[in-house]
Amino acid sequence: MVTRKTAWLWDRFTAVDPGLMRLASAVRAVLGTAASLTFLAVLGQSDTALLAGGFTAMATSLAISDLHPRNQLITLGLGAPLSLAALAAGAALTPYPVAAGIAFLLLIYGAVHARRYGARGQGAGIFGFMAFFLAQFTEARVVQLPQMAAGVLVGFGSVVVVCYCPGYLTASRVLARLQRSFDGRLRDILRDTAALLSAGQDAGKLSLSLERRLARLHTAVLLIEDFLGERAVDRATDDQVLRHVSRAEVAAQRLAVLAVRAARTPPAADDAAELAARHRLATRILVLRHEFTPGRVTAREDAPAIPPAASAPLRDCLEGLDELAAAVRLLGPRSSSPTSTGTAPPATPRTRAFSGRRDREADSEGRRRGTTRQAVQVTAASALSVLGGHLLSPDHWYWAVVATWVVFINTESTGEVLLQSVRRLVGTVVGAVFGHGLATLAGPHGPLLLALLLVCMFGVFYAPSSAYWVVTFFITGGLSMLLALLETFSTDALVLRVQETALGVFCGVLATVVVAPLTVRRASDEELVRFLLVLRRLLDATTRSLSTDTTPSLIRATRDLDQALASFRKACLPLTHPLNPQRGRRDRARHLLDSLEAGAYHARSLAAVAGRLPQGDDVAYTARVTVAAGRAQERVTHLIRLASRQPDAASHPARPKVTGALSLLSGERRMGHGRPSPQRRLLSHLDRLDLTLIAIAQAWDPPAPAADATTAPSAGGEFSPPTSPGRAVTS
Repeated sequence: MVTRKTAWLWDRFTAVDPGLMRLASAVRAVLGTAASLTFLAVLGQSDTALLAGGFTAMATSLAISDLHPRNQLITLGLGAPLSLAALAAGAALTPYPVAAGIAFLLLIYGAVHARRYGARGQGAGIFGFMAFFLAQFTEARVVQLPQMAAGVLVGFGSVVVVCYCPGYLTASRVLARLQRSFDGRLRDILRDTAALLSAGQDAGKLSLSLERRLARLHTAVLLIEDFLGERAVDRATDDQVLRHVSRAEVAAQRLAVLAVRAARTPPAADDAAELAARHRLATRILVLRHEFTPGRVTAREDAPAIPPAASAPLRDCLEGLDELAAAVRLLGPRSSSPTSTGTAPPATPRTRAFSGRRDREADSEGRRRGTTRQAVQVTAASALSVLGGHLLSPDHWYWAVVATWVVFINTESTGEVLLQSVRRLVGTVVGAVFGHGLATLAGPHGPLLLALLLVCMFGVFYAPSSAYWVVTFFITGGLSMLLALLETFSTDALVLRVQETALGVFCGVLATVVVAPLTVRRASDEELVRFLLVLRRLLDATTRSLSTDTTPSLIRATRDLDQALASFRKACLPLTHPLNPQRGRRDRARHLLDSLEAGAYHARSLAAVAGRLPQGDDVAYTARVTVAAGRAQERVTHLIRLASRQPDAASHPARPKVTGALSLLSGERRMGHGRPSPQRRLLSHLDRLDLTLIAIAQAWDPPAPAADATTAPSAGGEFSPPTSPGRAVTS
């Protein structure tokens, strides 16, 4: 009983933190800081050296966003000399405020510009920024550089010791953690699916819960994709892991869709046979949830069978459950070996890159231009912050610059910066009240203040990035503990902190509006075009998979599609946020996002089915797939033209009714009678993707010419086009 309860609690813990990534970052920050402070205190170093060591240990966890341990070590090695150089420059310029401000602006431009090189470039920028900020915060002088440099090196060394000596996490162990997180979220989906089939009146709430579970499962898949993308060691093995994980995700999504469809038609109260069939199916789902160990699915002989007279939706659910069980069986046992998904296929020759190289190069060039634009924006906003910060407080002007810097991290458009600014300001105000009360209660007790500082530091790194105000709350609380330890804590200091933060976020928002502004509409359109370009590449790879082995191309296109959809979701966040006062724009953005998620489901299903089809010479079938894929590619091209128009030329369709992606998918018509073959399912997903694209085009632009191009689906009259511009595929 105790073991089962412990396992349940651990599943809940890992469900909110896939792969325990946030926990590892928080532990690295806390233990690294504690170790560096302890080591420096034993050596009898000054308070300045202690502050430098502890601050550096904390900054490392902020700068490291790599998932692979080897990449983290490389980033640490790059950060040490950068931190020392920025610290030396800051200490040399401390007596000259004007020169320090100019140098800070140049450093900020270079740090933001380095983000074009990915996570490592962003980490290098954070190291340089934080080291210069440390010199300004401590008002360091050149004479103090040796002891501060020693503290910085001790901070880096402590983090390396904490992370790479006790319980070193190898790449295979990190991957195993991510896969176990995937398994836990899959079990949650099975539990909700079983409850949905026997829910009765609670079917609506359970459907929403199931949709959230599917989103969490997809987040775990994205983390696995990101990790394998960082490794780039064994392409064949990585592709195999991605293929099996993607197949299991698609099977889980399909079972959820079929279960929601079955729940929409509840049986009559006097239909005992149908009620019994639903109960038996729910029991079989729970059997799979409780009895499968990753890598082996045990089919109990006493598991109740579904009677042949069960309704068609229940028989569909049974088929989906069998497919999911087969997909789980292919996942392989969770061991410390990254190749534990079975026997890896022999490495195949690298196929010619599919026809998306120019699209990817254009997208990369666009991102470089975006990085340059944001570097100019951040530099301009920081210049205003430097001037305004000196007017508020000549000694603490850098707080405003820090606020400006932070609101631009992981943001692109004006709306994202505004949303980040509001979160930053709210977290600072609430954290100032919290920190003032806590510091007052702790009083002169140094050990207690230090313990509370470490607790706040843990909260900074363990809080999810989506709750940024919580991160800021703990940052301000930790600053209060630090000021109390340095015996400079006062109410005026916290009030000044809030004022400088308000000034910094205001300068950030002002710069995004005035200097090369990027609206939410334009940013979301750019991400939508990127999504559509990847979708077009996937359709092309699907067509070519009938004659050649393009499985690696399908896998990479599916991964790119997931990343593009995540980027579009992030770009639309200011519009889809519940506090958005423009309800019409919010509902249109949510509807578009749900429709794209439904289309992405069909695209992933398409790739999963196409990757398992044998390469044959059925000319008639190949022709049907080519025609269906070509028709879908034409829809994609038309949508790209719509999304590339100028905002002032865009139409304003009516406010749609917001429906979740799971509801949209479950509202589609059944494939027909009998168990469909893989070839028929591939055609079915092509047709449904085509109809989803039609619905998106009609919702985007009602008089679009795509509305009258409702050709018959290739699967034989199984679908009907959407009946209104504001709805996606329904029947």
